Amino acid sequence: MEAQPFLKDLRVGEAFLGFLLVQEAAYKTSAKGSEYLEMKLSDATGDLKAFLWDLKAVEGEFDAIAPEAFVKVKAKVDEFNGRRQLRVEKVRFAEDGEVGDLSRFFPTSARPIPGMLAELDALIAGVADPFIRHLLEAVFIQDAERRAAFAQAPAAKTNHHVCLGGLLEHTLSVAAMAHRACDHYGDLNRDLVLAGVLLHDLGKTAELSYQRTFGYTDAGNLLGHISLEVEWINRAIEALPGFPEELRVQILHIVLAHHGRLEYGSPVVPKTPEALLVHYLDDLDGKLEAMVRVQREESGTPTWSPYLRGMERMVYKVRWPKAVRAEG
Repeated sequence: MEAQPFLKDLRVGEAFLGFLLVQEAAYKTSAKGSEYLEMKLSDATGDLKAFLWDLKAVEGEFDAIAPEAFVKVKAKVDEFNGRRQLRVEKVRFAEDGEVGDLSRFFPTSARPIPGMLAELDALIAGVADPFIRHLLEAVFIQDAERRAAFAQAPAAKTNHHVCLGGLLEHTLSVAAMAHRACDHYGDLNRDLVLAGVLLHDLGKTAELSYQRTFGYTDAGNLLGHISLEVEWINRAIEALPGFPEELRVQILHIVLAHHGRLEYGSPVVPKTPEALLVHYLDDLDGKLEAMVRVQREESGTPTWSPYLRGMERMVYKVRWPKAVRAEG
């Protein structure tokens, strides 16, 4: 594929010619009765609304311009209500082979995945409890297919760590905070906490689809990630001779309770110190990542983000600068 600018770098008034991924597409009718095409087009750096006002400029079949399809677009960057958008002059469907390197169209964790996997392996190797260590090795190291999926999946469709590798990045972030919390609260079982941290979102590898766009699989919609991962954990434990029943129950409790409240999808609330810690750190990491990310985005106004439904609030975008202590 020929070099093309990323969407985040486009400025108002600039022309664009290149390939983009369709997130949304709908043929609509204006107030004057004329038909137009409204799309949301994306690459790895973000997305922009795009409008084609003359449908004669659609080359090929109209139905081919659909979500998860690649298109070649000729457009100009406009601005409406302070937000950039594309005024499309021509658009056509593009085959994957024509597009080339598909990684240009999917946001990816800023952390290199091989390095994160090495960090995951080191955490597992450091577990003192042999039953917990063997369980984590079976799930994350010996099962090559699940390991690959865990390294690739996003942590969510929209709320936080919405990128390839996002699930692994989120999990390691929670693990780092949990390590510090266990240093502070000495009565906590560090290995049990780590097991809960690493396993709590494992089911998202099958709940979410992330091959072209981020969404939900049929199994994800019907069962949810908690149900999926509980089944997988039980299967892994059944293959480990002599695994203590009490330990199985406590690990599953952390996983089942990690959403914290019944109305948020957990069938039980946290009833052990380890489960309570995993719940709050999971929630904290997701919310902070979302807040910091939205402060950097151009959506909303210069001072406030749009209303974030998942967090039930807007986010104030003005940051007070960090002070640097002068030496001497």
